[in-house]
Order: sequence, then C-alpha cells, then structure tokens
Amino acid sequence: MVLYDLLPDGHFRGLKANEWHGDVSVRQLADAMCDEVQSSGKADTARVDEAFVRYGDQGIFAALTGLDQALGGVNPFGGARCPSALTRIARRYNEKNQLNDPEGPTTGKLLPRCTRPGKLLAQATGKPDFFNLHRVTEDNCRNVRHIGFKQRNGAHFSGKKAIPIGSAPLLETYDDLQFDFHAVDGITFYKVSPRDERLCDRIDHVVKNLDDSGAEIGVMPESALSPALLDHWATHFDKDPEGSRLRWVLLGTGPLGEGEPPPNRAVLVDRSTGETILTHDKMHGFTMGKGQADRWQLPVRTEHETAAEYLERGDVVTVAETAIGRVAVLICEDIKQSTDWEAPLRAFGVSHLFVPLLSSPISRKIPRWDRLAAERCVEVIGAWVVLANSLAVGARMDLPADNCYNVLVVGPRLPRSLDNGDCVAQFARSENGTELARVVEPGQEGGATGRDPEEGPLPAIGTGGTA
Repeated sequence: MVLYDLLPDGHFRGLKANEWHGDVSVRQLADAMCDEVQSSGKADTARVDEAFVRYGDQGIFAALTGLDQALGGVNPFGGARCPSALTRIARRYNEKNQLNDPEGPTTGKLLPRCTRPGKLLAQATGKPDFFNLHRVTEDNCRNVRHIGFKQRNGAHFSGKKAIPIGSAPLLETYDDLQFDFHAVDGITFYKVSPRDERLCDRIDHVVKNLDDSGAEIGVMPESALSPALLDHWATHFDKDPEGSRLRWVLLGTGPLGEGEPPPNRAVLVDRSTGETILTHDKMHGFTMGKGQADRWQLPVRTEHETAAEYLERGDVVTVAETAIGRVAVLICEDIKQSTDWEAPLRAFGVSHLFVPLLSSPISRKIPRWDRLAAERCVEVIGAWVVLANSLAVGARMDLPADNCYNVLVVGPRLPRSLDNGDCVAQFARSENGTELARVVEPGQEGGATGRDPEEGPLPAIGTGGTA
C-alpha cells in the first residue's frame, strides 16, 4: 500500500508504465519478489530499497508487480492455491474482510480483485488497471459501509459459473399500493406503501416458486415491503425445504424504520437463517415532474407539480464481501444519480449490484434510463446488475405488451468482447405478481425463451473473477 501510494500517477497517463510492464529487468525483479514472498510470507525491504536506488520509480513498479503476483495466491476469486506462507493473510481476509491489517499504520484498504471495468481497452490506462489488487483510499471509504457476513459469505456459491435469479413482481396494479400526497412547508411530497393485506398470500406463492424453480438468489421490486410484510417473510426463514437451492432473497424495499419521514429501505437476507446480510437506504428520492402522474395514470394526483419522494435519504452504500464477489444494493433513482457512489464502488471493485425499481416497464427496443444506467455500471465498474421491477406502473400505461419487461440482467461478456458497449443483456418477463420472470429472447415472444435447456428459463449472473 505504501509503495502504491508512492508511485506517481503521472507514469500511468502515457506509455511509461506500459514500457515498464514489458521490460525484462522489471519482470526479473517482479518474479524474484513474488517467489520470495510466496516462500517466506514476507517482503525483503532491502531488496525494494535496492531496486529503488538502482531503477527509481521503475524499481517501485517492479516490486509492486511482484507483490501483486504473490498476493494473487490469496485471491479467492482467482482460483489459485494459497501458498502456506500466506495463510495468515488469507485468514485475515476471511476475518477482517481486507488483506491489510486494519490496526496497521496505513489508512484505507487492500482488497483482492474480483472484477474489472467492462469498457473496451487496447491498453491499460490508469494505475489500477495494472494490478489485481484494489488499493482503496480512505476517501473512497467515507460513503461505504464495508462488511462481511458470517456463514462465510455464501460459501455455497463457490465454484459456480452462473447463478439463477428469481424475481417476482409482487405488485400487479395500483390496487396493491397506497399513494399519499401531502404538503410540508409549501413542498408537495408523495409516499408509496404496499397494501399488506394484498401481498401476504402472494409472498407465500413467491417463496414456493423460488424454492421450486432452482433460483439461488431472489430479487423483489421497490415499494413491496413494509414492517408487517418483513415479519411475514420471516415466517419462511425457519425452514430450508429439501431440494431448494434458494440462498439469498432481496425482499424489495419500503418504508422501514422509526423516523419520520422513514427511509425507503432494501433488505437482503439469508434464506436458511433469516440473517440480514445487508440493508440499503435509498439515497436519491425520485421527483415526479410535470405530467408524470398523468403518464403513469396514478390513481391519486397531486394538485401542484412537482412532487418529492417523502423519505429520509441514506448517505452510504453497503458493500459486502461474499463468495460470489463484492455485492451492493441500490434503489431505483440511485443507479441513475451516480455521482456519489460510482467512484467508491469502482475503487472497491463491486462485482454485483441488485437494484429494485418502481417504474414504467423496461424496454428492449428503446434504451431508457434504467438500461443505460445498468450498462454504465458494467462499463465503468465491471458489475453484474439485476434490475427488478413490478407490474404496477405498466398495468395502466398503453404500451405494446411485446416490449414490456420487468427484469433486466446485464453483465460483462466473457471472454471480453472486442467491440465497444458489448455486454450480456437478459430481458425477462412475468405475467402476474407471483410468477418468476422468464428470459424472452428476440423473436421468441409469447412466453417462449429460446434458450439452451441447460441455461434454464431464469436470468442468471456470473460469479466474480479476474478474467
């Protein structure tokens, strides 16, 4: 971490670092450093000093490259076997969720890489691109709550190439929602809450569908959760039905908490234990603009446009170290308003984003804000993104049925494409509130998926890795 911070960024803006990377003397120094660290578990600082005296910044680069190679052995996403001399560092990562000692003299974190930005690059263009470790600065930690969760973070996912996603809309029409408009100090606010009595039975059916489908992660939409519904979900978590592969469920979002206004909170839980893996409070409320209520055909309209979402805004994104990668949740407008979180999540190397929505249907023919925002996350961060919408808004809109989807999964294409903007995109649709969204391929409308039977009808995400 010290060497990384010492090496000036200017070397990486042109071709200097690329020249170093291909230099024979750099490779020899790096290989010697790697061998030494993997055999002894320590770096010889005298060797680093000698390299710096002899080669200057090029020597630091060589030492960094060797350390980076050596620590690849403790990267659980890389598939390498951990050398016995480095087991203490692997143990530290399992216990502390970082490779560096949190009580040590350096600030920030050192993390194993589990993804790379999906954008097309003919050459490495910045310091992070040259290494398989993430040097996360203290500044990038300020708005991130970085956690692990015990059970060792979903170890049941280890070794899997694709993880099926089960997403049910739950909300079919506006009858399933309560809309409240009111004014505070001259500002019009709106609040959306689920009608608990209409969703309890649907949740029971959804859990059964998830258990029967082979889905391993469930993702529910925005505004489908309340304190009472959270309790109802919990009644299913003291069981682990035989044959079920379901491991995590994002229960959707809703007004949870004691404050007034309450946060719009998402809750991700472990299916087997009911343990909360992480929560996320929506950071950016959606503002209804002029004509929005008419376009969405809301059952209740405000007298004065515009209207702000009535919520206590969150100020952090929770990032969890898991066996599938580095996981985070955003809610609807959050993914569009990326200024606050994009740089930190790229610095952390977040590999998976789950995003509940309450919006008009996702379109395949027209790249709208939701799809564009998800594709940007693939390009800039390298994350798999799951967008999970309900049916409620689209039910009242006069839209062609063959271009309405409630789930979109996008992710980096592997092996890497040689074309700009190329990513995996899976559009999926449910016919009612309890049916899990099935992938619909182009030209396969009417419910057919057109997929290889081995892929299954559900959309799927890849696991984290450095490829």
